[in-house]
Amino acid sequence: METQIARLSAPDVGDDEFVTLLERSRAGDSQSLLHILELLEPDIEKLSRFMDMDRRDAAQALRTELIERVLKG
Repeated sequence: METQIARLSAPDVGDDEFVTLLERSRAGDSQSLLHILELLEPDIEKLSRFMDMDRRDAAQALRTELIERVLKG
């Protein structure tokens, strides 16, 4: 699933690089986690438009969920 996300949301990043970012994030590397968030930010902004709440709140909810899922594996 991780490689599908990379291909769709971060096409400039190779599958191996994205998986490495995930692994580093899970190991506690906050810079890798921030990089993932930056890569997926355009998708977060697009998705937040369709949520039935304030866009900023929706984007933050999506970021929080993403962080939880990355860290849990």
